[in-house]
Amino acid sequence: MDFAGDAQTLAASLNHSAFNIANALGASLGSVLLGQQFGYGALGIGGALLSIGGLLVYLLALFILKKSGVAEERQPII
Repeated sequence: MDFAGDAQTLAASLNHSAFNIANALGASLGSVLLGQQFGYGALGIGGALLSIGGLLVYLLALFILKKSGVAEERQPII
């Protein structure tokens, strides 16, 4: 939201879209794991792997921002 500038509504809708996509990916992975007869224990491992993947994407984004030298534009809260 800090990078959105005047497009706060667009940033909020993209945030919700990303959440919904991640939710759908998690459900899809769970159904694939169960469909391949891995059992219910594999669901936790699949969820952990997706969480690690999300953390890696976040760390990559931070690395790219630091390397590019882009500064955050913080808007005052009114």
